[in-house]
Amino acid sequence: MDGTIPRRHLADMLEKITTLSQKYQLRVANVFHAGDGNLHPLILYDANIKGELEKVEKFGTEILKLSVDMGGSITGEHGVGVEKLDAMCHQFSPKELAVFHQIKAVFDPKSLLNPGKAIPELHRCAELGAMHVHHGKLPHPELERF
Repeated sequence: MDGTIPRRHLADMLEKITTLSQKYQLRVANVFHAGDGNLHPLILYDANIKGELEKVEKFGTEILKLSVDMGGSITGEHGVGVEKLDAMCHQFSPKELAVFHQIKAVFDPKSLLNPGKAIPELHRCAELGAMHVHHGKLPHPELERF
């Protein structure tokens, strides 16, 4: 998992990650590029403990959201995988996400290429509270939902 922040916020981000580490009761090894603000927090967990992976994913998403709130991005050297989909709803507006879907549809009209990955489905953003639903209807009804 990686995100980027403006270099001037590095110390603040490390403090916030420490606070989140205490909140989630998970240790973190902070690896980062001080020169370009690229963060690689390594959240340590035991996959044999039920619920631990879900806790790590929530922790990671909070770090990515903080990156955006500090003027950074949810991506650095690595792209968006399934772990970052929820954070995309925080970084991009519904209109921007709709454009992403339109571009993907040009190259993948049957949605065969990695469906549900790299671009969050719009209903996912609504479920996370990152998209306003008007009168029970999602915007862009023409876009296929999974």
